Amino acid sequence: MGKKKRQHRRKDREDKMFDTHDDAMQDVDVDLDRRLGAKVTSKQKKRMKRKLVRELRMKEQMDRYKGKDGKDEYTGWHTIDIQGGTPLEKNFILSSIGSDVEVEFRPLGFFKMGTTSGFYLEKNASAANAIVALDKRLQGPDGSRLKINLKKCETPDLVLNTDQLQVLRDVLSQRFNSEACLLDLSSFHYEQRFLDQDILAPLASTSIMKHVVRMIRENVPQLKALNLSKNNFKVKHLKGLQGLNIGNSQLAALNLEHNDIRDISVLKQVKMFPLSELNLQFNPLLKSYKDCPMKYIRHVRKEIPHLKIIDGVDIDAYLLENEKSQANGLEPSVSQPNVNETGSSSNTVSEGMVRTFLEQYYALIDTPQRSNLVAAYTPDAVLEVKSSISEINSSVLVGHDEISKALVGFPVTQHQHNTFSFNIQPLSPNVTQAVVTGQVLLAGSSTAVAFARKMNIVPFNTGFCCSQDLFELRGL
Repeated sequence: MGKKKRQHRRKDREDKMFDTHDDAMQDVDVDLDRRLGAKVTSKQKKRMKRKLVRELRMKEQMDRYKGKDGKDEYTGWHTIDIQGGTPLEKNFILSSIGSDVEVEFRPLGFFKMGTTSGFYLEKNASAANAIVALDKRLQGPDGSRLKINLKKCETPDLVLNTDQLQVLRDVLSQRFNSEACLLDLSSFHYEQRFLDQDILAPLASTSIMKHVVRMIRENVPQLKALNLSKNNFKVKHLKGLQGLNIGNSQLAALNLEHNDIRDISVLKQVKMFPLSELNLQFNPLLKSYKDCPMKYIRHVRKEIPHLKIIDGVDIDAYLLENEKSQANGLEPSVSQPNVNETGSSSNTVSEGMVRTFLEQYYALIDTPQRSNLVAAYTPDAVLEVKSSISEINSSVLVGHDEISKALVGFPVTQHQHNTFSFNIQPLSPNVTQAVVTGQVLLAGSSTAVAFARKMNIVPFNTGFCCSQDLFELRGL
């Protein structure tokens, strides 16, 4: 009896599928009549019908990946396998597909095995679905129909050969700032050298993470800052970071922005490091704290007691201000952590705010109180000086202590405000870049020198601070 029920249910599902297909084909016929009218040949109508059926099939396949809100549900990886009668070259495949697919896509890790070639797509279900809709519709160089298969997959965990490992080592070296002990691994597998050589090296891959951690441990054990933003990390992918904790780690700043971190348990994966700053902005986990930022702050403080700054917010200052506000029955005025669902900051840095910041900065810089400007920088700010004049040496300074010493050590200056020009551009909702150029007189010199200052301004505590400052000096 159970078997018969299953057979009836299967038949009902098939009937519904055929009914849906018949309805769709009727829509195609109606659409044809509307578009073509009566003055067309049967051959033209058949050709147009094939085109509309192809569009319908592509739409149906793309809809499989759509959620209730119409957005792509699947945000992982796809493998595209293309099989022809003869080995297929990368340029031929991409040009053939690109001419028929309107959705933009970026192929990664092209591979070729016998008569099968392919590549990977990341976080692009629409493009993957549009490509597989071309199955048996494209011709290879020998005239055979190309078979296209699509598979969802976990982060590709590929084995790199000796030459590829050397490229990996070179990229790490190129991205390391020795002066600041900063390693920037943001959007790592989109590094141009990897793309040029079809090397797929996502940090979310277990094997790639092991290689990277080993190279860091062997070459830069004194690493102080690590940027891992935009690598599509989930919490499970961060376990490999524990290999950096060799007992004397100096890692003080970790950036995990713009990943796929959905669980607050991420704190357990990084709490063993002596972090003073952690950035988790623009991750799905913050959605659950949208209406309760205080809960988020307290959770972070409980899990990582030694952490000073979370998502650009000074934890101690925030908690203290909250206690005062509660005692007075007021809302806290200190900057809120960025826990908006859209990822946008509640403390947008406007052009007017940046201009006010710059006015206050340059009102103080030529006075004996110049050392007080250290308060204009975030605690982990980087000040890079590039100088071609003898009075000031090139250097990279990190943190309040080093920046304060530099401000005191610089010669007395007199900036010529009538030579200033400003260019203020937002980089994100809570980061605005200000570029100031002009001329400045140095003590003991009658000739002005040209300067350019590029500052990233971010919300901090109750106001705004500079998180990165590039100061360039050259003779006129």
